[in-house]
Amino acid sequence: MYHTLFYMKNIRIITPLLLLLAFLSACAGRPAIRQEALPEDSLIEEIPPPEVIIPVMERIALQVKRNGDEITKYFVLDDEGDISVMAEISDPTGDYSIVYDLGAEDLRVRFKITEKETEAFLEDSFIWIPSAGSAGILLGFDDDYMETWEQYFDLFAKYDAKVTFFVQGEFCPFCLEALKRGHDVGYHTLHHKDLRKLTRDIFMEETVSRIAAFREAGVPLSSFAYPFGFSEPWMHQILLEHFALVRGYGTTYRLYDEEGINTRYISSRAIDNTVIKGDEHFDRSIALMLRTVKFLGKGFVLPLTTHTISESAAWGISPRRLEYLLKTAGDLKLNFYLYSDFAKDRSVSPVTR
Repeated sequence: MYHTLFYMKNIRIITPLLLLLAFLSACAGRPAIRQEALPEDSLIEEIPPPEVIIPVMERIALQVKRNGDEITKYFVLDDEGDISVMAEISDPTGDYSIVYDLGAEDLRVRFKITEKETEAFLEDSFIWIPSAGSAGILLGFDDDYMETWEQYFDLFAKYDAKVTFFVQGEFCPFCLEALKRGHDVGYHTLHHKDLRKLTRDIFMEETVSRIAAFREAGVPLSSFAYPFGFSEPWMHQILLEHFALVRGYGTTYRLYDEEGINTRYISSRAIDNTVIKGDEHFDRSIALMLRTVKFLGKGFVLPLTTHTISESAAWGISPRRLEYLLKTAGDLKLNFYLYSDFAKDRSVSPVTR
């Protein structure tokens, strides 16, 4: 309510009648707040009225729009595996939840602030402009599709993308060419067998018997990827004597910080054609995955894995999808990490023939 006082030749024209009218007008313009009588012992639990809660939510909204580190964000997965980004804030007036919607193509972030007890809420949005930081992705390709992978070296270079190839079988010249182009090479066993079903002797033959040949040729093989993603704890213990990191494979979205990587076991999210059906679904899913790791702002790393690069292969990624992923990551200013980036200062036992 704004009250205006009129002046004429420095003489204020206010009469008792005008004062009375102004008073009545002010009273009529205020929302009526009904407050039931409460027992004395319940007064301390009285729910703050809207005129208290709403300004608090407006203040929180300003914090949300600044998108700084003062609000700690996290993500949750629903039963379908869909990602939601959330935050919590406590205030003397109540506890507030924040839900972010990162789905808009123009990077307009919509959000909803809710006071938990009263369920009063405020909705707003802001334009998010990603800046350089430490968040990034670990993109890996598994198996023995060397002839196909090398056809896409130029595409990787176009987006300044670095990836890790987990190769299967014997040493081959592809490994040196990949390293020369700034990529990384890990190992993926000799014959791609389910390691859980092997004797210990065959397990060792499949996993570590060829390491020496690679390393003598100048390929460090700092990381190892389990075939099918299948493993058992005793395998970690053995393989971590020979590799700095071991990697699993699945369909759950996981992010890793320094503490998580220090466990030396990483589970990577599958992005194969058969796992994410339809290009439209793929684009939405990848955009949300990448935006989430960037938006959380804590230097998280997102591991992603596929196999060949093919339009029709079930266990692979189409060229169109691959380019969409690389471009989206670049637009978000995500770093392309190699598994060897996290292998530094981790000692492993030498392997001899």
